Amino acid sequence: MKSIESESLNFSELPGETIMSPFPTALAMGLTLDDQIAQARRELLNYQIWRIKLCTILSEQGTSTQVFTNIWDDYGKEVVRIQKMIAETLGARETSYKDKRVELENAKLKLEELRVRVAIGEISESDLLIRTPSIRADIESLEFEASRFSKQQGGEEAIHGGWLPREMLDYEQSARTLMYEIHSLVTEGKLSTELGGRLEEEIGEIQSYFSSMIGTQGGQDIRNELDTLEVRYKVGEITLDEFESLKRDLVSSL
Repeated sequence: MKSIESESLNFSELPGETIMSPFPTALAMGLTLDDQIAQARRELLNYQIWRIKLCTILSEQGTSTQVFTNIWDDYGKEVVRIQKMIAETLGARETSYKDKRVELENAKLKLEELRVRVAIGEISESDLLIRTPSIRADIESLEFEASRFSKQQGGEEAIHGGWLPREMLDYEQSARTLMYEIHSLVTEGKLSTELGGRLEEEIGEIQSYFSSMIGTQGGQDIRNELDTLEVRYKVGEITLDEFESLKRDLVSSL
């Protein structure tokens, strides 16, 4: 491992793909609320990926602690900002959803009331036929809105920017590896205990984020199998070559 304090960052060695500008961008004007949330989720994903890459540069290539900390803290602030915006938006939506559910139940009750009034002779069948279409239209509209919101809250409409579960798993595993490497940097005296402890905690949060992005139950099952493989390797049941081979097979199945 190279010295962290003495070497400068070599930008020519950075990964070649371009994700988005590494600077905060305002949500585009004119986007629907769904599009704004999807864009915010893509931004959040990008910042989490950049944090993984930044830690990799720290552990493998070397850069000054001050440069690393400046960028790391900037990214962390952006992650908090975006997470707060998403939470506030979804919170407002949840309130709206509850209001829609109340309206929906009231509309159904209104229709039931009309039928009872017909049964006891207060109003005629013709009155019921006149009033029913508008109430049914309201019910259908409210049911559609309630169903759409329920899917959004469940993440079914979340957009991950075209990334595959396998790629999310790769980043989750990278975060896991980085936690060990950060611990080694502290042990070797190349990173302060204070900064190392903070990084291990925050990288753990990033790992949890990517774990949640794997999505399907099948993806979670594969991640659990990878955890088991790692334990088997650590206790000496399988060799490193066997571990890497089995790991590749599992990841490729996603």
